[in-house]
Amino acid sequence: MKRPARRGSAAKASVEGKIRSALDALRPLLHFAEAHVELVEYQADGGVAVLRLAGDCPDCDLTAVMLREGVEAHLRARVPEVREVRAV
Repeated sequence: MKRPARRGSAAKASVEGKIRSALDALRPLLHFAEAHVELVEYQADGGVAVLRLAGDCPDCDLTAVMLREGVEAHLRARVPEVREVRAV
C-alpha cells in the first residue's frame, strides 16, 4: 500500500518546479554561450539547488564561476526558497 505524499514532499516538488521553470527561461541565453544547466536536486532543509553546469564558450570569457554566479543570481531572484547554488 502506497503512503500519501507528505506535505514537505509536495512543497519540495513545487520549489523544484519553480527552479526548472527559471532554468528554462535561461536556456536561450545559455545556448549562445554553449552552456547547459540541469537541476540535480533541491535540498529543502538548506535551500540549496544542486546543479550540473556544463559547456564551453570559446569566444568569450564566461568561466564556470561566472556561469554559476549568474545562474545563482537568476534563481535567487525568481525562487526565494533558493539560498545557495552548488555545482557538481
